[in-house]
Amino acid sequence: MKKKRYQWQIGGILLTAAVILGGLYYYGIFARQGGRPAVYSVILYQNTNDEWATFVEGTEQAEEDLDIDINYVYLARDDTAQEQAAAVRREIQEGSSGILLAPVDTEEVKKIMESMYFTVPVLCVETGAGDSFPVLRTDDRAMGKAMGEAILEDMDSSGDQRRVIILTEYMERDSVRLRYEGLRDALEKSKDSVLIEERARPHEDFGLGHFIKSVFYDDAPPYLVTLDKYMTEQAAAAWTGYRQENENEEFSCRIYGIGNTARTVNELDNENIAALMYQNEFNMGYQGITYLTQKNREKWLKNNTAVGYRIVTKESLYEDENERLLFSNT
Repeated sequence: MKKKRYQWQIGGILLTAAVILGGLYYYGIFARQGGRPAVYSVILYQNTNDEWATFVEGTEQAEEDLDIDINYVYLARDDTAQEQAAAVRREIQEGSSGILLAPVDTEEVKKIMESMYFTVPVLCVETGAGDSFPVLRTDDRAMGKAMGEAILEDMDSSGDQRRVIILTEYMERDSVRLRYEGLRDALEKSKDSVLIEERARPHEDFGLGHFIKSVFYDDAPPYLVTLDKYMTEQAAAAWTGYRQENENEEFSCRIYGIGNTARTVNELDNENIAALMYQNEFNMGYQGITYLTQKNREKWLKNNTAVGYRIVTKESLYEDENERLLFSNT
């Protein structure tokens, strides 16, 4: 009888030990996993070494302030809307809690994503993807208009020929298209007429740098406008190369472009670019990630987001606000 009671006691002790070990395992493994920070995804197009540097500074600051994790996906320059949508699906399947997306092509991304079912919030940045998805951006049309007005003011003060060539690359993004519309609106409403020309590559296989340089060979324009950061970098490089090849001849071309990268700022400082128009991408990145973490996201987006823009010349490059926004990663 004593032996039987003893066996029950041993069994009870072993059972208790098993329960305790199971509890420790659960709380040590599963509970710890549940306490890990939520992961959010940032999917960006057209990556170069620093093209999104200021934007990413903003997302990284939000990551630190909100105690979350961020996974970055950078598309190659020639990636398509289909490849971008596949990246969105993959991030959601791997457990992303929300997607911050810079669409590579407004209409194509819209078509694909409207047929998808989303279990997490998606916010577009800089470029939209239709009315089904909220977008965080500056007023691109106003930014383009401000650039046009700056060109007109320069024409009036310099007396240069009133001729402007606009490089219409990446017009498949509504951000670029809106900038273009604002620019043309300002130039066309000038009291003194302006000759506006548009140039686009005949096909994608035609090298971008070679295409831009051909614009100068045709007839170097007094004003050249670019509406995308990468295009601005390429235009400055092409203009520099063209002048070096024709150093015995006098040419003048004032480039007005969108840009805030280290390369565009350096070209502005070296006077290869006349003026840059840029948006506050730090705020765009910070506010975009913060939006994804909110419960009442629609209300928060309306009341708590604003992305300003500024125009900068060599003379104003080192003003406090421009230094803060353009040299924030140095």
